[in-house]
Amino acid sequence: MTTTRNGGCLCGDVRFRINEMPAQVSVCHCAMCRRWAGGPMHAVYLSPGSLIFEKSETLGWFESSDWASRGFCRTCGSSLFYRFRIGDRAYVVSAGALDDVAGLKFQRQIFIDEKPDYFDFAGAVPAMTGAEVLALHAPPENSDESLS
Repeated sequence: MTTTRNGGCLCGDVRFRINEMPAQVSVCHCAMCRRWAGGPMHAVYLSPGSLIFEKSETLGWFESSDWASRGFCRTCGSSLFYRFRIGDRAYVVSAGALDDVAGLKFQRQIFIDEKPDYFDFAGAVPAMTGAEVLALHAPPENSDESLS
């Protein structure tokens, strides 16, 4: 099931709308997301083109790796999303930045190979390693893009 949802940063200087948002939340355990979100990042993977910025004057970008850039509010510092710099360049939005999280379901864990030992989530969901996630989003083999 998909729906339209709104979201933004803590101070309201960055606002967005998501058209055709899926109802599944993934949890990322990579070291960058843990530093970015203060723990595992609960996020929603969006199809390319489904994120519409309604207010973005204070939107800042940090190129955190060869494969992703992270978006944040330069006024309040809210961590909002990351976008792939490879392949389809899709956005992954922090579930915490959404105005309404009703009906969202825990779908999977990614970068499971980087999860710290000090916590576990209840319920069995599919899990992917970092290498599996990057391979899933890699550009086609005949493309000029690369992960390095």
